[in-house]
Amino acid sequence: MARRVYAAVVKALGQVPRYELIDLPSPTSNQVEVQVIAAGVHQLVRSIIGGRHYIKPKTSPIVAGVDGVGKLSNGEKIFFISMTPPTGTMSEHVNIHRDMIIPLPNNADPILFAAIMNAGMASWMALRQRARIQPGETVLILGVTGSSGQIAASAARLLGAKHVIGVGRNTSILDQLLSDGKIDASIPLTNDEEQIQQAIAKEAAGVDIVLDFLWGRPTEIAMAGIQSARKDPAQRLRWVEIGQMAGPTIQCSAMFLRSKNIEIMGSGIGPISLTEMLKDLEHMVPLVMEGKLTTSVITIPLKDIETKWEETANAKERVVVVM
Repeated sequence: MARRVYAAVVKALGQVPRYELIDLPSPTSNQVEVQVIAAGVHQLVRSIIGGRHYIKPKTSPIVAGVDGVGKLSNGEKIFFISMTPPTGTMSEHVNIHRDMIIPLPNNADPILFAAIMNAGMASWMALRQRARIQPGETVLILGVTGSSGQIAASAARLLGAKHVIGVGRNTSILDQLLSDGKIDASIPLTNDEEQIQQAIAKEAAGVDIVLDFLWGRPTEIAMAGIQSARKDPAQRLRWVEIGQMAGPTIQCSAMFLRSKNIEIMGSGIGPISLTEMLKDLEHMVPLVMEGKLTTSVITIPLKDIETKWEETANAKERVVVVM
């Protein structure tokens, strides 16, 4: 029997979510009802709600959110995924497929897990599932000063990267990442394009893996820098496209593809199944519990979602809705 719960509801793509009542049906035989504690406001969520993502809900209204942390009826704390819009996760209670949950320790911080699992998944999956990182390899991160990029630096280290190069716009964060030992070299995007290309040619000519959160013009500059300086054209280069913060398209030289051993691939929902994602996410849980993967977070009460949605759109921290 359906009952009424509050949720972050969107009547049409492009609108700001509103705090409204929805009908929650009884869970089906392959679902469990979850009392939601927190749900992340990831770029993925904003992109879906804004109608800019390849996951496009076919019906409305839409409940925002793709994952979260909650409790089962027996009190067990879990992380869960729901990638089937219009059914989102920013709701007081949700019905989740039994296969889409990961148990969490009772002392797990629900806010941190709601913030970090999606961000960590972006780089963790890209490195493990797509690039198949090997110990001792060199990783270049385009967009390292964003919250996902900073987590990517930590993930690369944990997965065996010997040398990590960070490219980003925020010079103070670049300096902090260097000081903390999370990256070994930094390249600021505040320089002019020729300087950026020269710096990439110097620092990243022998890179094995590129994690690209930017795409657009920064990617074109990075490709030109690597192409001009790579000493061994047969050395394998895996370029993993994760985000498009600097633009949705690039111009890529045909000569670059023919003259170098480069593989360009995407990492996201599609190339990696939800089942594979969950298996890999389980490996992240102890790393978060041990403080080896962490991030800064700001929270929004569900009831304030409409007023806080745009206000937090450019936040440097991860944003989490609490119920």
